[in-house]
Amino acid sequence: MLSNKFRQKSPLERFLFVFGLLFFALYLGLGIMFIVWKDMPLTIDYTNRILFGVLLIAYSIFRFYRLRN
Repeated sequence: MLSNKFRQKSPLERFLFVFGLLFFALYLGLGIMFIVWKDMPLTIDYTNRILFGVLLIAYSIFRFYRLRN
């Protein structure tokens, strides 16, 4: 219920929440980096870089959704 949502979290739950937020930010930043960075040291076609960046951003949104629930 509503009281379960606002209860005090254990240290392990807090650590896992912060860890999840860290990886959400990592995947989001990596996806944006693949899209924005023009002279990337990796030799990947621009279209494939865009697709991979969009895939990483979609995965980060999925992780954020799972983190909230």
